Amino acid sequence: MRKFLIAATALAVTAPAAAQQPLPQPRGNAAAQPAPSADPRDEELRRNMPSATEMKEMGEVAARAVEAMMDVPIGPLREAVEGRKLSPRERNETIGDHARRDDPHFKERMRDQIGLATVALGALAEQMTVMGPVLRRTLEDVSRRVEDAARAAPQRPYERK
Repeated sequence: MRKFLIAATALAVTAPAAAQQPLPQPRGNAAAQPAPSADPRDEELRRNMPSATEMKEMGEVAARAVEAMMDVPIGPLREAVEGRKLSPRERNETIGDHARRDDPHFKERMRDQIGLATVALGALAEQMTVMGPVLRRTLEDVSRRVEDAARAAPQRPYERK
């Protein structure tokens, strides 16, 4: 549970920083791009989808930010929460020290997990480049069918018995 809280806090803090990074040009992988569509909205969806390269760069930014967060001291916070005076060693403890206490390979594992998540998100972004226009058209079709069904429904008021 403790490692989950550390990871969740780190990701929550670094997500805004990663999101603010400028995206490099050109966008996308030519091999993953579907054939051009007549609908300009499809091309807009494709242009706005991050490429695998961009996702990798954002993952590297997130990894550096999480590593920096591992140096944040937590001794004073522990003192306040636990309601006791900590030893000088405990008072100078960082998030990373606390995480490494039970796992000496925590830093490597954390880096690996961020790398795996980045690869998965890059693959998802490439798939969404293809699926986005199809999904948009499917939702528009469902919406149109629901509206048609509503127009075809009888217009008489509901009668209570």
